[in-house]
Amino acid sequence: MKTIMSSLQSFGFVLIAVLCSLHIQLVWSQLDTEFVPAVTATCKAGYMTIRVNTTQPFGGAVHAKDFRSPSCLTYGNGSHMTSLGINLLAPQGSPEYCGVLINNKNDERSVPISVRIHRTLELADDKSYVITCGKAGFKNTRNETSIVSLKLLDQNGKRVQEVVYGRPYTLRAEISRPDELYGIRVKSCIAFNKKNSNVSLTDDKGCPVNPSNVLSHFKYDNKLGHADATLHSMFRFSEDSQLHFQCDIALCKGACADSVCSEPFNYQIAGFPQAQQLPPKDIYSETIPDEGVMMASTSVFVLQPGEQPTLGASCDEYGLTPAWLLYLCIAFGLMFLIMLIINVFLCSAMTCSCARTEVIEKEPSIIEDYDPYRSWHGSQYGSSVGRSTPQYLLKKDGSGNGNGSRSEK
Repeated sequence: MKTIMSSLQSFGFVLIAVLCSLHIQLVWSQLDTEFVPAVTATCKAGYMTIRVNTTQPFGGAVHAKDFRSPSCLTYGNGSHMTSLGINLLAPQGSPEYCGVLINNKNDERSVPISVRIHRTLELADDKSYVITCGKAGFKNTRNETSIVSLKLLDQNGKRVQEVVYGRPYTLRAEISRPDELYGIRVKSCIAFNKKNSNVSLTDDKGCPVNPSNVLSHFKYDNKLGHADATLHSMFRFSEDSQLHFQCDIALCKGACADSVCSEPFNYQIAGFPQAQQLPPKDIYSETIPDEGVMMASTSVFVLQPGEQPTLGASCDEYGLTPAWLLYLCIAFGLMFLIMLIINVFLCSAMTCSCARTEVIEKEPSIIEDYDPYRSWHGSQYGSSVGRSTPQYLLKKDGSGNGNGSRSEK
């Protein structure tokens, strides 16, 4: 019995040693050859799909930098391709948040990721990348960068970030710095929320799925470089008040060909017009987008009728209304400038007058003539020498006493 147990233990030790050696050989085989993975990413419907292709079987880890939660981490299974999906719309603090960085100026979203050879160890050959999803652009004939964008406009033509459920709005796709040599065609528009529930608004030809109830046909203006479609009635998802719109914008040289649309679908929807909810799209689809197709998106908050808006209106979007208020501000500004100049001159004049030297009058000093015969207090001379008394010179005699002859001077 002891012999059998010792044999099993020996076999187990040998098996563990073989597995460890195989794992070490796999890691060292990846270290021997330079580790240069090919990283690609696609952004669609609020998700970033990152694909890592390697020349050797990959058994390491791909994760968002400083985030190792299950939604931000994936492990290689020994194949040559590893994919990771990141939710770009997850709020900070949620389990799906992976440290997405948002640039408010151009609406770009970036995610730092790390591709590690080992699942737990950090090695010198590990790679780090920053994947960015933003607005697509192109170079026009003037060598200027044109950006495609998507926005919602109210009935006054102002861009809005908060909309009211049931009201009509305009969905506009446009390019900055329009060039008449390039045209656009809007297609594959969808609306979705952060949970990836989505509805289709237009098909891949640019034809509305339900133009009578949800979205109308796009009207193009090649000179101004935008296309407008009417959203007959704003809708929302029941579980979220934030709504995201996304469209593919095809770029054409010259005017794009008109889309040939068939008869629209007729959905029987009661109450406010709604969009038909479709199954979630496969974000891992291998379909390669058409050449010249760019992506644009926008986000709004859907409020109930009577609900107070939570976002304040910005001066850049709405300006100063009425117009007389702007002129009044300019007038007050000019008056303030004039008064400031006058005050500067007055202060300078007062400073000069105050800087003059003031003559301080003092009591005159009493100066007396010096009298050598006057008795001065504290003097070493006695008062025995009178003014009319002749002065005598005393000579010492040869005996050394003080008696001597006096001679009148």
